[in-house]
Amino acid sequence: MVAAVPVASAVPEWAAVNGGQGLPSGSFAVMRVVVMRAVQPDAPAILGLRTAAELWLHERGIEQWDVGEVSLAEVQKQVSQGEWHVARAGDTVCGALRLLWSDPVVWQADDGFAVYVHGLVIDRGHAGTGLGAGLLGWAAEQGRRAGAAAVRLDCVEGNSGLRRYYARLGFRAVGRRDFRGGWRSVTLFERNLA
Repeated sequence: MVAAVPVASAVPEWAAVNGGQGLPSGSFAVMRVVVMRAVQPDAPAILGLRTAAELWLHERGIEQWDVGEVSLAEVQKQVSQGEWHVARAGDTVCGALRLLWSDPVVWQADDGFAVYVHGLVIDRGHAGTGLGAGLLGWAAEQGRRAGAAAVRLDCVEGNSGLRRYYARLGFRAVGRRDFRGGWRSVTLFERNLA
């Protein structure tokens, strides 16, 4: 599935939700971004975005992902399973996310048919353009088409900035999950699609 996501430069990220409704008046540049299922040649670009994000977070002391947490082999396996989708601006991969239909590892007994988003990452050069919100809106649309009732995601409990971001986009915290074996505790978020 290929879909265009409207992204307006220099406007808040929420502005790209709902096809750009709510954009402020004035002048701004609009970038055309196409979202499609990733193919194997995209795996290094996905890992590059992820690694850059890990380093950016680490430099700022933000808890979310550890540097080097994901390998190229892992991304390649997930691409082959159809989980990764990429956002392209022209020929450049500028964002990516994993889209799943169940998530028993994180959601455990609460795992039900929904859209589960993992690994949402954008190129820092596109920060503040609405690309993150646009990708989450795209994921929600995939869920609606499939008959899912909600889009779900999680983030490290200590990442207050990301928690606020998700809340601004209409997600509500519905629980938390603790893990053994090195994973940090996460807050579970959900947004109804009805």
